[in-house]
Amino acid sequence: MICAAIIVTYFPNEQTLLVLLKSINTGVSKTYIVDNTPNKHDNWLNSKWISKLDFAVNYHALGENFGIAKAQNIGIELAIQDGNDHVILFDQDSKPPNEVANNLYRAELALLNAGINVGSVGPVFMDTKTNDYCKAIRHSGIMNYKIEISLIETSPSLTDYLISSGSLIRISVLQKVGLMREEFFIDWVDIEWGLRAGRCGYKHFIIPTIVMLHSIGDKTVSLGKKKINLHSDIRNYYIIRNGSNLMTDKSISLGWRTHIFLKIVYYIAFYSLTTFSKRKSSTFILLIRACFDGLTGRLGKAF
Repeated sequence: MICAAIIVTYFPNEQTLLVLLKSINTGVSKTYIVDNTPNKHDNWLNSKWISKLDFAVNYHALGENFGIAKAQNIGIELAIQDGNDHVILFDQDSKPPNEVANNLYRAELALLNAGINVGSVGPVFMDTKTNDYCKAIRHSGIMNYKIEISLIETSPSLTDYLISSGSLIRISVLQKVGLMREEFFIDWVDIEWGLRAGRCGYKHFIIPTIVMLHSIGDKTVSLGKKKINLHSDIRNYYIIRNGSNLMTDKSISLGWRTHIFLKIVYYIAFYSLTTFSKRKSSTFILLIRACFDGLTGRLGKAF
């Protein structure tokens, strides 16, 4: 395996990024940092900082925020040019275990040797805000079923998609399925790619023996026994807009599109009408606009 790590950054924390870089150094040929931090801001992350590291890092500053999907695609293209046969994607605040790339590759190889057409493999992630472990997502009809993953289990768990951070993907899969949808900017990018790969016959797996720490949302609130990750209004805009756009994609099953519709209704109601919303009317208007923009194909960077 010749594997490149791709980290997308946007105003990263120096110490957190350094921990990530050290943890993924073993098992990758090179790490590509694709930085969405705008040039107009004073940024400690630069070529001079990179030059002080004692391992191979390719720093690619975009100068402005082009979104996670475009940054990932730039990193993937760089990895292809340098002859890598795998990529492993990371968000800037993820905390994977050491040897994560090698261990994921071993799991992928075992699945391939068993005759399974693998699209991607990834670790179990634990949300650092809630201490909850991720679940495998399996869709049937209009329902998404969240399947608990036992950390004492060794068998990979089949899932309809993986979050992008920590996912190991063969270059040959990306070349057949296509890269990430840049016009989505952020949110639904990994889900859309996972579903698209699934339609091409590929399967995705969570590896329960590999655990990664990861943070979701801006903060978490409890609603009864359920813990809910809250996002900023702009992130909710992207979530609603991109989900609405996916509802117009007829290559996605009717059951999935129905599920997305129900999720959008829930999002709008929860984020604009509950006590967790500080600006109910303006949030409601923004999310209705997000629906309209998604349904009419007004994508890209929002504002």
